[in-house]
Amino acid sequence: MELTPRDTIAPIVHIVSNREIAPEIFLIAFEAPHLAKQALPGQFVMLSVPPLYDPLLPRPFAVFDVEGSVVKVLYRTVGKGTGQLSRTKKGDLLKVLGPLGNGFSLPDPGTTSIVVAGGIGIASVYFLLVHLLKRATAPTTLLYGVRFKQELIPLEPLEERGLLIRIATEDGRQGVQGTVAPLLQDTLDQGLPETDREYFVCGPLAMLRAVAGRMDGRGVRAQFSLESRMACGYGVCQGCVLPFKDDADPGQVRYRKVCTEGPVFSPDSISWEAIPE
Repeated sequence: MELTPRDTIAPIVHIVSNREIAPEIFLIAFEAPHLAKQALPGQFVMLSVPPLYDPLLPRPFAVFDVEGSVVKVLYRTVGKGTGQLSRTKKGDLLKVLGPLGNGFSLPDPGTTSIVVAGGIGIASVYFLLVHLLKRATAPTTLLYGVRFKQELIPLEPLEERGLLIRIATEDGRQGVQGTVAPLLQDTLDQGLPETDREYFVCGPLAMLRAVAGRMDGRGVRAQFSLESRMACGYGVCQGCVLPFKDDADPGQVRYRKVCTEGPVFSPDSISWEAIPE
């Protein structure tokens, strides 16, 4: 029995560049033709730095962007694994497993797309924005919230392609002061037919919960990209399971694997009350 999906491989690749683009936020690029050809918005990869074995397990990262045969990953340094990754440089080796997971379903070109990103959640939606801007005939808007102004990553290439951006910073130094939730509320309150719009959301759990609450009962079409701890990335370890509503009985909870059944889900399918705050 195959343990990994047929379209995935785990090659050793060469790093093209690895630079800090905001405090403790890095953009790493590596040459991976197979992955570059196969990757879709919302999918992820598992990365590790050979020949190191501490930490033993690879770490999951969203596919941030693809340019030709080069794949890019945006990440924040939060522990030993990402610390090791941040110290790699051009020419160093990287072990990559991917692409993994089920990504976003792209809307019809005439659908107005609202993308909501909180913090490092921008890493999971940047590649989606690239695809939306290539094919959309209706506007695409990004609602982007961070704690501090210096955490904002550069988005000029997307603005030049027509992306509309609204920013919220908790320190109030750029855009609206506060979280991204009020920006979403403004959009929801515009009174436009929700059948003409679709929302794509990624960020920390608390933000996702707040966004789902504001969308509840409005007939909103939305796709949420979830984050969860992963050890394998392809469904064997079952370490990434989260509670969802049972299809047959919505009052009951069933657990689904974020890695293989997601990471993108409908917010209505998630059992928010069963997820610890």
